[in-house]
Amino acid sequence: MSMLSASLQAWALSFAGMTALAFAMDRHYAQWTAVDEVPALQRRLWRCAGVLLLVGAWVPAVSGWSASVSTVVVLGFWSLGALLTAGWLAVSARWLARAAMAAAVLGIGSCLWSLMF
Repeated sequence: MSMLSASLQAWALSFAGMTALAFAMDRHYAQWTAVDEVPALQRRLWRCAGVLLLVGAWVPAVSGWSASVSTVVVLGFWSLGALLTAGWLAVSARWLARAAMAAAVLGIGSCLWSLMF
């Protein structure tokens, strides 16, 4: 796998994971849905999805770099994903949700495609 495709996959998964963690919070969930509190089950699901996406960002990083370098790379992509999520929340939470969903689908699909072929 090339470093460019590994970088794009890790970035997409990190961005989607940070967005999922943001929507697990009452304040950001209210920006998105106009409901004051996140229901308890949804909160757990958003948190689990966010953690799984963030951990999943290691898959393309390890295949693009060595195991030791991939840890530093993933931490950088997590930071980039958090920065993009925070900036986009200030503009439009609805568009952020759409973009994060697209990033998650493309990131997961691209990772699966790379692992299969």
